[in-house]
Amino acid sequence: MTRYRKRRDPYTRDIYRYSIYPRTPRPRENMPNNISRDEEAVVEIRDLDDKGRGVSVYKGKTIYVYGGATVGDKVKIRIEKVYGDHAVARVVEWLSGGRVEY
Repeated sequence: MTRYRKRRDPYTRDIYRYSIYPRTPRPRENMPNNISRDEEAVVEIRDLDDKGRGVSVYKGKTIYVYGGATVGDKVKIRIEKVYGDHAVARVVEWLSGGRVEY
């Protein structure tokens, strides 16, 4: 019985070993899992999605904001759920003064 080695592509297997460019880790502030549940943040709503949620970006993640925020509103949010590339949050406080609740 013969043992087979895993064959690697000879052109790319030693690319990091012989490279003159070192591997550099990504900065911690750009890591995808650096926000946590129940964290509060101040964000500005950039867009609305098809369900009417406000869309914002916080620490490199897309945040979907429930609570009736519209484009241009500055709000304080509390993050409720964190997923791989996005998170869901609710409005805690309105910081832009032009809103009137009916």
